[in-house]
Amino acid sequence: MKQWITFILGFLSFLAVAIIILILFLGNKPYSETEELAIDRAKSEQLIEEVERAYVYTNTTASVTVLGTNSKGELVAVFVPTGEGKLQAIPLEDKITAQQAREIALAEMDVKEILHTRLGMEKDGPVWEIAFLNEKDSLNYVYLSAGDGTWWKRILNL
Repeated sequence: MKQWITFILGFLSFLAVAIIILILFLGNKPYSETEELAIDRAKSEQLIEEVERAYVYTNTTASVTVLGTNSKGELVAVFVPTGEGKLQAIPLEDKITAQQAREIALAEMDVKEILHTRLGMEKDGPVWEIAFLNEKDSLNYVYLSAGDGTWWKRILNL
């Protein structure tokens, strides 16, 4: 009897872990596919050669930001809109970096933990989105211009 209970508990534990892994894999699949399509599109239009990273950026519209180097070896960001639309490529040599954007946010805001830093395209140009938790565990989003590091928008205490 004790062996049956051990077997059933072991089987249920294995089943629970398998279901959790399956849910995580299937939940991330649309993002992965969108990122792969954007990378392929940026490479096919010869805007980027080597890809460092890609991620989905969503604000008023969704797009995928692909960071990497072009054929000249310059660091560029390619903004690929979801669906149809024109790709935009900007050189990042004269822009502020993600680290510099985080430092600006840390200097002026009450930051407990930075959740992510993403580059995205807005109507005024490229911006760094920094999501973080403050000391009161409230979610905050701040946006800094990638050109000069000035504040573009703040969404605080969600």
